[in-house]
Amino acid sequence: MKIFINKEVKMLFIALAVVFLFFMILGQITVELAADDYKRNMIFHDYGVAGYLARNELDESQIIRSFTTEKTNDDVKKGRELLQQAGYDSNTQNSLLSAVEHFYHKYALIFLILSITFSVMVCAVFLLFILRQYKRIEKAISDIQAFMAGNVGIRLNDHEEGSLSKLFTSINIMATSQAAHIEKEKQNREFLKDTISDISHQLKTPLAALKMYNEIIQNENCGNDVVDSFTSKIEREIARMESLIQNLLKLAKLDSGSIELEKHTHNLKEFLEETIEGFRTRAKLEGKAIVLHCDEHITMNFDKEWMLEAVSNIIKNALDHTGAKNLIEVRCDETPVFIQITIKDNGMGIHPEDIHHIFKRFYRSRFSKDKQGVGIGLTLSKAIVENHGGTITVESELGKGTAFYLAFPKLSNL
Repeated sequence: MKIFINKEVKMLFIALAVVFLFFMILGQITVELAADDYKRNMIFHDYGVAGYLARNELDESQIIRSFTTEKTNDDVKKGRELLQQAGYDSNTQNSLLSAVEHFYHKYALIFLILSITFSVMVCAVFLLFILRQYKRIEKAISDIQAFMAGNVGIRLNDHEEGSLSKLFTSINIMATSQAAHIEKEKQNREFLKDTISDISHQLKTPLAALKMYNEIIQNENCGNDVVDSFTSKIEREIARMESLIQNLLKLAKLDSGSIELEKHTHNLKEFLEETIEGFRTRAKLEGKAIVLHCDEHITMNFDKEWMLEAVSNIIKNALDHTGAKNLIEVRCDETPVFIQITIKDNGMGIHPEDIHHIFKRFYRSRFSKDKQGVGIGLTLSKAIVENHGGTITVESELGKGTAFYLAFPKLSNL
């Protein structure tokens, strides 16, 4: 049977077999002792009968023969009839026969003690087996948690035999593969960060030159409407490229884990008011309204510069996808468990096909009318929120609006 390949199970059954064998031998010894005890009691009883008969002047030779000679069926029948007249038969209560009562109580107690001892020993064997397995599993859980916490060099003890060791070996193989994957992913992220950083820095010089040349052309005031139109377009595109480069650099730093957040406790309402203030002019020019609902006593621990980037990107996204007379609501709520920032608009909403992809970098919806965005703002917001220990989710209904929920567990703000 495959079960006996497991060393722990094999040792368990060996231990149980030893216990059973021990108590089988002990049982045989107890039976022999009981037989000897019964023999002594019977002989002692016969001594009393013989003495009684001798005291009543029966012939001694006849008394001896009555105990030593073989009895016939007629003798047994005659004796039964005689003693039954006095109520002495197999139905007589044990309590009326002191020798039988004593014998019963003595060996009932002995077998009770043996039964209890046997049960305790069997339970002890099972308990030791379970405790040993439990200890190994607890150690394995601790090691796995350490691995998940970042100690990728830790491995489970798989040097023993048995099913657990086979399982631990499989986990170790998986851990080695995962560690290699983590290292490779780390190298890829570092390479991506360096590449984006290098490209971005290389682009800064030609962009600065283009910006300068465009400003020179604008300052010439040549009076050509076509030239003026194109220089304005060039200025907008240069601004877009500068914004994209900056966002790529920020995202690369977040992805590589090279950013150390400088968290401080801030009044959330004051922070959100400052953030919204940067969009007041645009909202007014576009005929839109931004309102804030937030309790002035809510405080949260976060990096102000990075959180400003995260919230600003979402508010900008709301302005990009709402029309004149639309409303953007910013709300903050506090519960015993978390603090939540909600940014909600009543604009065009997100198409159902796009709702699961909006946080992917450079994702552009085929349903979106926005042709100016580069598809990285929401990705950056998500990375910043998650680096603060929070989560970001979105709900939207096409034609009715969109709501972003930024939830930060209070434990992550300690």
